[in-house]
Amino acid sequence: MTQGYVGFNSEKALMECFALSLHYSKKWFKEIHFITDIKGKKLIEKYGLTFDSISTELEEALKDTSVRDWSLGKIYACKIQDKPFIHIDNDVILFKKLPDSFLSKDAVFQSSERNNWPFYHDMMHFDAANYKQKPEWYDTQILKAYNCGLLGFNKLNFLDEWWETSVRHVEYLKQYNGYPDTGLISCLIYEQQYVGCLCDYYNYSVGLLTHYDDTDPHTETIDDKLAEKLGYTHLLAQCKREKLTEDKVILRLAKENIQLTLSV
Repeated sequence: MTQGYVGFNSEKALMECFALSLHYSKKWFKEIHFITDIKGKKLIEKYGLTFDSISTELEEALKDTSVRDWSLGKIYACKIQDKPFIHIDNDVILFKKLPDSFLSKDAVFQSSERNNWPFYHDMMHFDAANYKQKPEWYDTQILKAYNCGLLGFNKLNFLDEWWETSVRHVEYLKQYNGYPDTGLISCLIYEQQYVGCLCDYYNYSVGLLTHYDDTDPHTETIDDKLAEKLGYTHLLAQCKREKLTEDKVILRLAKENIQLTLSV
C-alpha cells in the first residue's frame, strides 16, 4: 500500500479514497483492522484514519519483497486471520451492505477474471514449461482466477498454504528476474489464479458479486447497472487517475462530512 501512490495521482488523492472506503466499511462491519508496515502506519496517522487495531507485521513479513510483488502483503494479511473476514482494497467503496447470500459462502470475491485475457495464459504457459515444483493444484491450462479487490473467507483452511506457495512462486521467478515479458504481472498468478485453483481443489463454495442474485443472469464483470444495484465501486487502473473520479470522491467526502485531519 505504501509504495508510491499505488495508482493514484497523489498521496492526497490516495488517502481521500482510502478515507471514503473506510467510512463506508465501518457502516457495514463491526470491526475494521489494518495490516501494514511502519510507513503505512505513519501515513494513516498523518491523515487521521482510525481502525479498531493497526498491525505493522508486514514490516517484517515483506522485508525482502520486491515492489512488483506487492500483493504478498494482502495474502499475508489473510493468512494471519483466525476468524471469518472480508478484505477490502483501499480503492473499493461499499455504498451498500453486501448481500447476505454472498457473505454466506466459504470464500467470496469481486468477480471472476476474463478467460480471454491473454496475459494470464502467457504466464501459465511459462510456468507449465519452467516451474518444475509447482503446487499440484496449480492448473496451468484453465483460467480459474478471481478478482481480489474484495475477498473474504468463512473457511480459513488453506490460507497458510496460499501464502507459503505464493512465496515459493516468487522465489522460483527470481531465477528469471520475473516473467520474460516485463509487462506481465506475476501477482495475478499467485494471488488470483492460485486462490481460484485452491478453492476448486478444496471444493469451496464461492460467492461472486456478479452472481449475487440467482434471479438475474450471471455476468463476468460488474457493469454500471449492476454496480449501482450493489452499491459497489472499485476504482480500477486508469479510472482512479481521472480528474472526474477525484472530484467525485471529494464531493462524496463533503456529503458524508468526512474531514481528513492532516497532522505535521
